[in-house]
Amino acid sequence: MNKKAVCVISDSNDVEETDRIIKVENARKALTCLASNYYGNPEKHIKTIGITGTNGKTSTTLILKDILEADGKKVIQIGTLGVIPDITNLNLSLTTPDSISLFQILHHAVKEQFDYAVLEVSSHALSQNRVDSIAFDAVGFTNFSLDHLDYHKSLENYFNDKKKLFNLIKDGNNPLVLSDSSYGEDICKDYPNSKKISLKNDQADYFCTKFSINQDGITGTMVSGNCSLEINSELKGRYNLENIILASSIALELGVQSSIIEKGINNCNYISGRHENISKPGFPDIIVDYGHTPDAYVNMLSSLKEIYPNKKIKVLFGAGGNRDQSKRTEMAKAVEQFATECYIVPDNPRFENINDINNDVIKGFSKDIYTVFDDREKGLLIALEHLDADDILVIFGKGNEEFQEINGKKLYYSDRKIIESFYAS
Repeated sequence: MNKKAVCVISDSNDVEETDRIIKVENARKALTCLASNYYGNPEKHIKTIGITGTNGKTSTTLILKDILEADGKKVIQIGTLGVIPDITNLNLSLTTPDSISLFQILHHAVKEQFDYAVLEVSSHALSQNRVDSIAFDAVGFTNFSLDHLDYHKSLENYFNDKKKLFNLIKDGNNPLVLSDSSYGEDICKDYPNSKKISLKNDQADYFCTKFSINQDGITGTMVSGNCSLEINSELKGRYNLENIILASSIALELGVQSSIIEKGINNCNYISGRHENISKPGFPDIIVDYGHTPDAYVNMLSSLKEIYPNKKIKVLFGAGGNRDQSKRTEMAKAVEQFATECYIVPDNPRFENINDINNDVIKGFSKDIYTVFDDREKGLLIALEHLDADDILVIFGKGNEEFQEINGKKLYYSDRKIIESFYAS
């Protein structure tokens, strides 16, 4: 108030309501409402789609973006990769932006006549009421596994926050849920209006039980009632097939024709930093992936083992600092199932001692197949020096990021540039 604020909105029990102090039950919820109102309620003037889940949000939203653009729509995607296209030049660092930034982005999207906003909706955003003012035209669920317990404290809390998205869909519309997991089944039980999507169950609302996955990509047929569409994609892995059928199911719910969906799937031939092979012809395979959870590791590595059964898999990875410590040993256990050699390196240690982080990780190994580094570049260079023609090097954690977070600073760092320099020398 001393700095000339007009009023204060607070949910604190330590302040009394006056003519300039407004007491509310939930200040975060109030902020979301204020942001929406300030920017002219832009969510009411653009169709919104929200995708939640532990893994696969970015890939699903980008596949869906390509499908909707194939249908002639103007689409903005908001998520881990930022805002695509970047119409605001905001410096964002969250998967789902803070409520003020989010509604500012939607305001600009409406002003520039975008038809759709496709959002990755994080559990943090749902817990903090950042999207509460949005009535989504469509929502989708990818999967659920161990992550973010530093914030949510328990898997139950984490899952309950994820489920909040399904209360934010417009009346009469149906959530789309990948239901092959127990968590997907639980959502469908809690929200009976959900439509099931499956790779196993041909009684689901949308299913794809006939498919092929190899080093060239994915083919298959998705069926819903009397409707079917052919999937031909250069993306790799079973988990990407799940992302494809979720995006396709949402598109069908929105009224997009099957032939247009097929075209959009084909247009999305790679996703930056997600199972992206960055190797040059004639050199060993090097794959970068943003994955940073045990489940993401298993999905990626099991897919590679299936596609390249005769190749040795080597893995470079690390755990983030000041984040969920419970998953560190689980990351090692996941990698150990598939890798012949591992390189443990920093991955955004933030304010935590890298040696403490690495020591937590290596407790998960039961085999002596790892080397530990306190410098990511040194670890990567050693991995490259020991890479043979029949090896695959998987680099987890950074994807297309070009920084390391260390002691409160974002320092320039690029796995890609180091790899390019190594092979250029």
